Amino acid sequence: MQALPETLLAEVRDRYGVVADTAEAISGGTASKLWRLDSEPSVVVRLSQYYRLPDQQWSCRVAAEFAGELSEVIPPLVGSDGEAVFSWQGRPITVWPFVMGERLDRRNLVQLRQAARLLARLHLSARAFPSLSEGKPPERNDSEAERLLPDPDLDRWLRSWQEHSDDQQAGWMHRDFFPGNVLWRDGQIVGLVDWDEVEWGPLTNELAWSVWEFGRSLAGDALDLDHALEFLSEYRRAGGPVRPTNDLIPLIRARLRSDIAFWRRGNAADPAEDRAKVAAFSALRHVSLVP
Repeated sequence: MQALPETLLAEVRDRYGVVADTAEAISGGTASKLWRLDSEPSVVVRLSQYYRLPDQQWSCRVAAEFAGELSEVIPPLVGSDGEAVFSWQGRPITVWPFVMGERLDRRNLVQLRQAARLLARLHLSARAFPSLSEGKPPERNDSEAERLLPDPDLDRWLRSWQEHSDDQQAGWMHRDFFPGNVLWRDGQIVGLVDWDEVEWGPLTNELAWSVWEFGRSLAGDALDLDHALEFLSEYRRAGGPVRPTNDLIPLIRARLRSDIAFWRRGNAADPAEDRAKVAAFSALRHVSLVP
């Protein structure tokens, strides 16, 4: 993996007061590059690959607000200029406290239930940030996804659902709530990371996608109904404000289709993962998911 450039290390030192001699590249997936510094305390430098500076500034504001409510949320460090983000060679850079932990195992029911409870608490906090006020759902053009995987019934359903979206409970969402972004140590969740995709909108969207991420098969080509229903039931037991309905499955399918188009458009689609998502998109048409 790419070493942390000396010029970036110097910029981090000057802006955040972080002194480090070495940096270890760690896995950041396809959306980011990460380096752990040997500072005291240790921090992580994150270079975002797909998002602009204003998007990252807003994401950091939302993460900081959630961190004030939930101990599992890791807030970004703020630089000497009062900002949590700066631009380096055209890419947004953020710095975060390093948290030791392993990604959650969605096949472990204890971990799955804790994740569901954390999502419920996120959703209960989602509308309690006066400094952020309400946001505006982003406008998306899914015409390419519709062309790749035509489904007129789904398209009609989505149009009808969007027309009545004002009736849905809305709030700020992490929007990438999946096992890889939830850290586990010593029998509990210790961190929720990667706030790139935060947005305001119907919380049902996030519940649907989280059910998929924690309930999908190991191959990612089907939904394990036992695990999905366990996640939903624990979410509701923890006071999660979104009531599970028949909306969940079409929302999962719509997000799968959008993801397929996104990764293909950037020529970054993994062939095996792409095939699994297409298979899931088709198979979920015949699934019902209401506990």
